[in-house]
Amino acid sequence: MVGNAVLSLLSSIVGGVLVLAGQTLARRHEDRRLWLTRLYEAAGDLATSYLQEAARVNDSRRSVRVAKDEVDTSTYIVDRQKALGRFRTLPWASTVEAERRAMGAAIQDVWATWDGPDEEFQRAYDDARTAVERFTSSVGALLVRPPGLGRFRAR
Repeated sequence: MVGNAVLSLLSSIVGGVLVLAGQTLARRHEDRRLWLTRLYEAAGDLATSYLQEAARVNDSRRSVRVAKDEVDTSTYIVDRQKALGRFRTLPWASTVEAERRAMGAAIQDVWATWDGPDEEFQRAYDDARTAVERFTSSVGALLVRPPGLGRFRAR
């Protein structure tokens, strides 16, 4: 009789521990999914801001009536700062920092070549689009294979 009571107590304890462990793992998995979704959204907004600015600059330069200082980019700058702020606070964002910086350098090069020859400007425009592609590909790779949960830190 005492043996049955002990066995019943132990099985209840083991069952409770297994349920608790299962809930903990499920919660960690859900948290991971949430962080990856946020990373995806913020990275998409950030990449889009660079693509939109590059397209606006390209269209404006090709337009005969628009001067460089007349190109309105205030919307892109504000949107980019919001997206950048959100992006940099997320786990794993620092792993694609080099690609993020390359997008910034590429868009600056597009602006710098405004007054240059068409071939030079086109190269800079293509490089900006390629930089965004590299960034989004790197983020995509993170979404498929994010680093382990124990190693992530928000910036």
